[in-house]
Amino acid sequence: MSWDYADELRLKNPRSTIKMEVNRVTPESPPHFKRFYVCFEALKKGWKEGCRPILGLDGCFLKGPFKGKLLATVVMNGNY
Repeated sequence: MSWDYADELRLKNPRSTIKMEVNRVTPESPPHFKRFYVCFEALKKGWKEGCRPILGLDGCFLKGPFKGKLLATVVMNGNY
């Protein structure tokens, strides 16, 4: 059933990303569903076009044996 669904998604949304993972105890045993991932092309395109570059900066003072400041940055860019 889920293989048919994945095939139909690929047929109707050719540039979308569809991944399905199954486990098999032995090569002869039937597959057991593990996970299913779908990212539609329209969502990818909307993310890339609508994502604005962001630069976040956060900091805190360290207490304890190591004094000082800890700074962290986060960068998000739709092109990567």
